Amino acid sequence: MLNPILSFSATRRMRSGKTLVILGAWLAVMLGTALLMMGRLLGPEVTVNGLRSGTNCYIVLMIVQFFLIVLISPAMTSGTVAGERERQTLELLLVTNTRSLRIVWGKAMDSFGMLCLLLVCGAPVMFLPAVAGAVTPLQVLEGELFLLVTAFAAVCVGMLASAVARTSMAGGILAYLFVFGIAVVTSLPLFLDYPQAVTDIVYDPRALAQLSPGAATAMIFPVLFLNPGYGLIALLHGQTRFLSSALQYQQTGRLLCSFNLMDRAGGERIALISSGAVLLLGLALLFLSAAFVRRRGFGGKRKG
Repeated sequence: MLNPILSFSATRRMRSGKTLVILGAWLAVMLGTALLMMGRLLGPEVTVNGLRSGTNCYIVLMIVQFFLIVLISPAMTSGTVAGERERQTLELLLVTNTRSLRIVWGKAMDSFGMLCLLLVCGAPVMFLPAVAGAVTPLQVLEGELFLLVTAFAAVCVGMLASAVARTSMAGGILAYLFVFGIAVVTSLPLFLDYPQAVTDIVYDPRALAQLSPGAATAMIFPVLFLNPGYGLIALLHGQTRFLSSALQYQQTGRLLCSFNLMDRAGGERIALISSGAVLLLGLALLFLSAAFVRRRGFGGKRKG
């Protein structure tokens, strides 16, 4: 049976004029970015520089969509449960047979469905570099799936903030604080020193060449896999090798060590592991959100 919370929320969202405005703005940003980046590909001849422009276009489109998802998702979800609590309608839902997890799931899937609609509508623009031969259609699909996982996790972060907060405004503030906190904590390993045993291998070209992908993956700090930004960089590097030229003149450094391990392990392999970790994190946050739904809100007491 269809979740009644999801059915009601989705129907109300699709009847709203804001949905068309958001969709139009999303497509305008995507198409405008693609036209700016692919100017050389639109000429009468296909050149190496033109193909490079197509590759850069794909990278920029992926990064733009990633940041739009991270920015939009908290705003879409932070007021869902908090708004019900603020309007004093949450208690009416809780006295019915609708469980907390079902409420959270329905509202989360409503926002996630909207993000899926945006990604699907923007997919034709993403395939423009593939049509020009800059990337393959399979690579575009891999990128879209990664963005879907990121969107789900971002929605779950917003749901947790909404379940904890007492008002919609507090939920929005908490959501962005949660996003910022997760980004900072999961990025810290990039600025930490690796053990001597790791650097002895990474900075030795011969030893690094003999390192297996599985061993390189095991050397990466596990917390990094929870960072969608790290997974995105790994995916794009695995598909386009865009980091090679940027760091080819570096000899040592923490970022170079992380890059060499990523490169040896395989960017797409790292992105797959990161997607799984981020998906599990999102599910954990969703269950945690359900536990907070029956509380009075941030700073309140637990209901008896």
